[in-house]
Amino acid sequence: MMFPAPAAWPLPFREACELVVEHLKREVPLASWSVTRYEGERQVHLYVQDDAYGQSDGDSYAWSDSFCQHMVAGVAPQIAPDAMAVPVYAAVGAGQAMRIGAYIGVPIRGANGELFGTLCGLDPERQPGSLHDHAPLLNLCATLLSQILHADHLRLEAIGREAELHWIAFHDPVTGLPNRAMFLDVLGRALAEVGRRHALSLMLIDLDDFTSVNDVFGHTTGDGLLAALSRRLRTGLTLADTLARLGGDQFALLTDAPDHVAKAETIRKAFDEPFLVAGIPVVLSASVGVTVVSRDAAAESVDALLARAGIALYRAKRTGKARSLHYEPAMTMRGTRDVLLREPLRAALESGAVEAYYQAITDLRTGRPVGFEALARWHHNGEPISPDVFIPIAARSGLLPALTERMFDLACAQTAAWSRELGHHDLRVGVNVPAECVGDPDLPDRVAEHLKRHALRPHQLTLEVTEEALLADLEAAAAVTHKLRELDVRIVLDDFGRGFSSLLHLQTLPLQSIKIDRGFILDVDTNPETRQFMRALRNLSRDLELVMVVEGVERQEQADTLRELGCTYVQGHLYGLPAPPGDIDVHGG
Repeated sequence: MMFPAPAAWPLPFREACELVVEHLKREVPLASWSVTRYEGERQVHLYVQDDAYGQSDGDSYAWSDSFCQHMVAGVAPQIAPDAMAVPVYAAVGAGQAMRIGAYIGVPIRGANGELFGTLCGLDPERQPGSLHDHAPLLNLCATLLSQILHADHLRLEAIGREAELHWIAFHDPVTGLPNRAMFLDVLGRALAEVGRRHALSLMLIDLDDFTSVNDVFGHTTGDGLLAALSRRLRTGLTLADTLARLGGDQFALLTDAPDHVAKAETIRKAFDEPFLVAGIPVVLSASVGVTVVSRDAAAESVDALLARAGIALYRAKRTGKARSLHYEPAMTMRGTRDVLLREPLRAALESGAVEAYYQAITDLRTGRPVGFEALARWHHNGEPISPDVFIPIAARSGLLPALTERMFDLACAQTAAWSRELGHHDLRVGVNVPAECVGDPDLPDRVAEHLKRHALRPHQLTLEVTEEALLADLEAAAAVTHKLRELDVRIVLDDFGRGFSSLLHLQTLPLQSIKIDRGFILDVDTNPETRQFMRALRNLSRDLELVMVVEGVERQEQADTLRELGCTYVQGHLYGLPAPPGDIDVHGG
């Protein structure tokens, strides 16, 4: 079957109908050809070319008056050169209302096998028996339309999934407020326009002792309380204000209200009335850190603004809670901490004092580890320094490339040693690659050197990149990751859904796996909506042939629910905290 070359394949279904009907009008000698749809006991013409009956697109008639009902049921032939010689056709009302000599009908079915409609041909005159010779062409046309119909369905489904993932990527599922990713985007755009508006104020709001609410009433009730609080906070805001939940029990407010002191008082008043929890009045309070950006301020950075508000919030917590404090330069602590730790961190990287701890990625079916994530750990003067402290210092001090190289070296060496112990090369190890390194064109060569030095097979190394790391230069990241895939190194999109989730990343990058952020499974065992969303993520990963790893599994109930949903690989404290290699049993079980 030769069709005119379309502008692009696959065709939209409507264009495919036109192409098929026009082709059949030329090749098969019937006066009328149409594609019809079965809609609630009616047969509707989607596209028709008719030289005999005066039928047009959109015309319909009762399914019970259609020859197609008997053809679909299999009690009458698909090709009838003399339709009136077929008793069931001769008895149909449509055959009595208009002259039908020959009939052709072929069902068009969806991917699930359900009837969508028919490919239908009619002619007032009887046709010779050679009409049967066209059967292969007719079946091929119907199959083509079925496949294009399925492709259209998948396309629309993908658009719906992306819209859903986009909403979730930028909103907090508990409160419906913008999340951290969206708030940072709004804050960045607001800073770019600060000269054309009132002075901006940023407020960080942190609930005082909220963990006790969760301990007494449980996390589900705690989430309900956060949702109620968010509604109360919104009542005192204007359309120009942006309220977000950054995570946990911390909120942020960006406002251009001229009187930021009055706005902070509005926030404080939201806590005046107790909240009713399980019939019990619960009094909450919050600490607020405020910083201001004036219209004539020099170029600000989002990080600097958040740091100042965070310092004011920390000071409010330390000085009695339930209060708001405005940032003052005398409060600055981060610069002092950087000065104290920057050079010791540099020396630790040079001397090899930064270690790698490993957390297992476990197969839910067997309970055994299939791989590990390598995580940087550092002790200074005998005290552990949190990664939340020293990794940002490394970023601000230009030490992230050296830290990443250190982790590559440790992870490759340890995985090679474990492989010799196990006697196989199936175990994999993941190393986090920061934004500064993802687009570095020399990264593939350095990775290849580590693999060669430790005689590690490339497929055993996984590079974990976050969506935020891709935003600076997606094109450069795509070029680097494709070179890494040529080495047979695996690429994983980490914390999927927490940042700027987009199917664009799944399409552009040579990914083999996605790691689902822990925030999506906190209540997976108690919340039907969370389970539904996880099922959608599982289906998406399967459709795109991506291995899905679920992070943050801490309770057996979460693991059991994920197993029921068909998830295979998990990571979290339930299966072990990050630990030095000497404390890890790679055999598992």
